[in-house]
Amino acid sequence: MSITFSGLATGLDTDTIVTDLMAVERAPIDRLTAKKTSETQRLKAYAQFKAKLDNLKTAVADMSITSQVRTTSVSLSSEDAFTATTTSGAVGSYKVSVVQLSQVQKTVTRGFSSNSESVLGTGTISVNGTDIAVTEDNNSLLGLVSSINKLSGTTGVQASIINDGTDDSPYHLVFTGKDAKTNFTIDESKLGLTTAGDLDFEINDVQSAQQAVAIIDGITVVSDTNTITGAINGVTLNLNSVNAAISSGSQIEGEEDVDPWNWQTPPVYETTKMDIKSDTGALKEKVTTFVTAYNEAMEWILSGYDEFGGSSAIPDSTDGSTADTELGAVLRGDATINSMKRQLQGVLTNSVKNSGKFHILSEIGISTNLNGTLKQDNTKLDAALQDNFDDMVSLLSGDDETAGVMKNFNSLLLNLTSSSKGMYAVKKTAYDSAVKSFDSQLNQMELRMTKREAILRSQFTAMESLISSLNAQGDFLTQQMNALNGTSNS
Repeated sequence: MSITFSGLATGLDTDTIVTDLMAVERAPIDRLTAKKTSETQRLKAYAQFKAKLDNLKTAVADMSITSQVRTTSVSLSSEDAFTATTTSGAVGSYKVSVVQLSQVQKTVTRGFSSNSESVLGTGTISVNGTDIAVTEDNNSLLGLVSSINKLSGTTGVQASIINDGTDDSPYHLVFTGKDAKTNFTIDESKLGLTTAGDLDFEINDVQSAQQAVAIIDGITVVSDTNTITGAINGVTLNLNSVNAAISSGSQIEGEEDVDPWNWQTPPVYETTKMDIKSDTGALKEKVTTFVTAYNEAMEWILSGYDEFGGSSAIPDSTDGSTADTELGAVLRGDATINSMKRQLQGVLTNSVKNSGKFHILSEIGISTNLNGTLKQDNTKLDAALQDNFDDMVSLLSGDDETAGVMKNFNSLLLNLTSSSKGMYAVKKTAYDSAVKSFDSQLNQMELRMTKREAILRSQFTAMESLISSLNAQGDFLTQQMNALNGTSNS
């Protein structure tokens, strides 16, 4: 480590001189650093605008499919027999009677003393026509259950064990069918006891397999489960209990094996009234969400903030997610942003050539302000929702032949926000390349600056040394001259 003292010989502040000279030398570095900072700010601004577009895309996607726009609600006169849900069900009023709940077949055996000991003989047991070997390795209840369940895909039967809590023989085998259409048989006649004689399971069918049955406006509907879907488009019925019969009907000769609801004179059951109505409130909320998201994107473009203005600091990350300060001013006049603005406005104002009453958004109360943002006329929107719901659906999501406004918006926004070729993806790739180049140049320039400063300090040190040497020689000559003058005077 060396210690230098500036200007001892010359009286010059060489440290300040070198610092000032280096400041001039660093001007290109400062310009390149400023350019890198500017590019970083621009990328942050692009990221922030992409976040606005992502919000808009979410709002648009929620109305780009007919089933999303044609939202409906359901009301029931009673929820005793069933409940119902709908998102885009067929509008109408229906009378529904639940006459039978679905159930699977359940068969239970007598009790056994142990579930783990070999209480069974050896041989075979037939489960729904499939023979299962019983050997000394699996002739306990647990072993037999495991063997049966391994073949449940073939037999359609699962087995389990229930402990009834008694002291002598608490363990019962329970056989369960896979669905409401599966009827099965259990044959243990080829299975022997551990002692003499045949093993009698004393099988008891405690529950038979049957499908759920509901009558909707006089039409009998069946289901393998207690959930009925598809009977009414877009409506799901969850059956809870059977409606009481108002009259028992009458069975005639030949109808002994016919279900009561299929008799010539069937029973009359209590009914539940179910009304499916257009959910205008839900659609209005979606439209309002779209208007808000669109305006946020437009207002960002029109933002009057300075590059470092606003109440919050510029975000440190490049994803824009932490920014409270709008960065629209950073990209003011940017060709990419202006192009995207024109594309959004183009979709907004294009006429949809559908078969409905509405062809542009202004006809349902969504008009454009002078600055490009949207204005929502709720009076006009409510009237369109109430009086022309189907035409609104056609305008927003389209029909069989024509894409609607929101579907067109969605297609555009998918391209603009694409993770591979969207606006931000392209800018991020270009930014990464530029920053790599900037960093390489800055590293090289910093090395040159370090060498340049070392040379300047070496030159000034040499100058100080030379001046110091000359001063020493001058002092010596002065001393000699003074000595000669003294001799002459003597």
